[in-house]
Amino acid sequence: MSPRAVLLAAVACASLAACHRPPPRRPPAMRSQAMDLSAVPPTPVAGSLRGQAFRTLEAWYRVVRMPGRERVDLIFSEGRAGRLCAESTPELARHVWVRFPGVTQLALGTQRIDPPAQTPFSVHYEWAEHDKWAGHGGGSAAIAVEATPPGTIVGRAKICFGDATQSCVAGAFRAQECRNELDIDSPRSGIRQREGAPAP
Repeated sequence: MSPRAVLLAAVACASLAACHRPPPRRPPAMRSQAMDLSAVPPTPVAGSLRGQAFRTLEAWYRVVRMPGRERVDLIFSEGRAGRLCAESTPELARHVWVRFPGVTQLALGTQRIDPPAQTPFSVHYEWAEHDKWAGHGGGSAAIAVEATPPGTIVGRAKICFGDATQSCVAGAFRAQECRNELDIDSPRSGIRQREGAPAP
């Protein structure tokens, strides 16, 4: 192959790689220290994801107690509960989820995070795209746990992502525990309480 052909091939490969490179992450619209949770309304977590309105219909949390994999996943869904901690209804409902690694219960108080940190928790959201799930993680957030009655976490949250549309959600939540640990990795399962429903 001639030097010119080698150069053209290299340029083509570089161009192709650039075309398939994921978009750069942007800083979230708001850092966690600027998030005033006392100003968060006492309504279910809601806001905008990828330029589209999002509103939590049900919230739940899951505890993984397997040694070395302990964590709590707190999930806000725009869908309703399925059977036996299965997929939500509708199945393609979007979720915002918060992962607290290394713990099996959440302490009272407020925790904050900003990228690129992954502790004391991390934040993510996911949506269906072309028959598969896509997601975005790494954002700034403030999570306040205000009460922990048996099997329940009550609090407020504000979460902002560094995506192209500067997605943000905020609000209050009352999450019920999901006790299904058959799938120890996926946050897409749970038994959820409808946001705004009377306390059990």
